[in-house]
Amino acid sequence: MFRKIILIIFLVFVTGSLVQASKKDSTKVSLNHYTLTVGAGWVHFVNNLEIGKDAAKINSLGVSLKFFWEPEHLLSLGLETGFYRLYSLKSQSYTDLTGQASTSAVPLFLNVRMRLVDHFYLTAGAGLTLLFNKVVGIGDKTTATILSMSNYQLSGSYIYPLSKHWLLGGECKVLYFGKANDWLYTIQAVCAFKL
Repeated sequence: MFRKIILIIFLVFVTGSLVQASKKDSTKVSLNHYTLTVGAGWVHFVNNLEIGKDAAKINSLGVSLKFFWEPEHLLSLGLETGFYRLYSLKSQSYTDLTGQASTSAVPLFLNVRMRLVDHFYLTAGAGLTLLFNKVVGIGDKTTATILSMSNYQLSGSYIYPLSKHWLLGGECKVLYFGKANDWLYTIQAVCAFKL
């Protein structure tokens, strides 16, 4: 009887170790991806200026850079930055003296992106923005940098995969800068690389 018990215990250990060894898989598949996206395109400033409203140039070129962590589910987390010219204006007085002013923005947003359907994404983000103001007058130049704390963006994008790593598409975005109470609309072409 004692031999049978020892034999049963031995068989349980041997078969348990064999079953456990057969469950190990030599290939490891990661379901996490990282995506680096660069965008460039048209920027339109919603003109709310009180001084120089008619002289303001409100259309310009803007660029953006985004990095996303994409786990296996539909939501992704990421960081976004870029450079956007809000407006620039040039005024000339009757004595041929010229004045120039411009404001630019560099945001740093924490974004949440959700895939709605294949290749179509909706992104919302909030964060900090550096606003760069420059005024050039009669032989004088004044610059100021302002930190805006309450800013957000909302965008929709269509990104189509060209290969396993390269994606190409377009994006429509609305940005709001709280310190200046300014709005931007932008349409960009985007190129993404999936790591």
